[in-house]
Amino acid sequence: MSGALAVRPRLGKRFIVAIGSPRLRRCNEMGLNMAITELESEKALCRNGKQTVVKVFLEDPGRWEKSMEVDRIVDMKKAAEKLGRQKIDDFLKRSRVKLEGDELYLEKVKDEADRKMFEPFVKEVRTKWLLLEKVPASEREEVAASAKKENVVTEWDLLEFDEMYATCGKCGLSWDNKKGCVGNFGPSGSPVPDLAKKYGLSLLAKVNELAEQKKVLTSKDADEILKEVKVLREKAPGESKVIARRIEGTLNRLEAMAKCAKDYNVGFYFF
Repeated sequence: MSGALAVRPRLGKRFIVAIGSPRLRRCNEMGLNMAITELESEKALCRNGKQTVVKVFLEDPGRWEKSMEVDRIVDMKKAAEKLGRQKIDDFLKRSRVKLEGDELYLEKVKDEADRKMFEPFVKEVRTKWLLLEKVPASEREEVAASAKKENVVTEWDLLEFDEMYATCGKCGLSWDNKKGCVGNFGPSGSPVPDLAKKYGLSLLAKVNELAEQKKVLTSKDADEILKEVKVLREKAPGESKVIARRIEGTLNRLEAMAKCAKDYNVGFYFF
């Protein structure tokens, strides 16, 4: 099951705030969200990337210590003392690098001449991130299994956001207007659950409970969702035009997600 993760230690190209897909960052944190179990389908364009582990974080690397990632960091304070403040300022302006504090990761320095200039001021910091490519092939599965789920980084996680969006845009399982396979159900005060209870619609009436239980529903349940969406579409105008307008977006997204779950024979869930 996909899900939002907390900020992890630095991952190289960027910081990871949410893993699984960029659409998670669009979801309303105060409301309810919904998604399909996209990795159940071989047609998911992100499947290989999400299943290919690149590195893991272990508090105690143990015998795999030699496989740890090493960060090369420039001590900008020492560099300024030796090279002069003006030279540092010229570099920052030319390279458009934003300096925070007195350290700079050498990988952010793209120009070869600048890298040579900073080389005398580089310190190496061994992290507890283990690079799977450096771990013997026979032990990689064991290493990956030793890490907590939130401390596993895949090829998908290391993509730039634009690359993620582009992949989602081409994927058939991207049910949320080609923006991804996770979307917003609605705000915390959505009238949909109460309306569903009123009209005896069992699944939509308990979406909040399903989210709390982290229950994954099946493609067969998607048929029921489609039936319940149809009922609410018919009943909503009789409630009021305001209600009908308020739930229209939620019903559209529910319908799109359920159809996708059916078409690709995958599960879905609320969270």
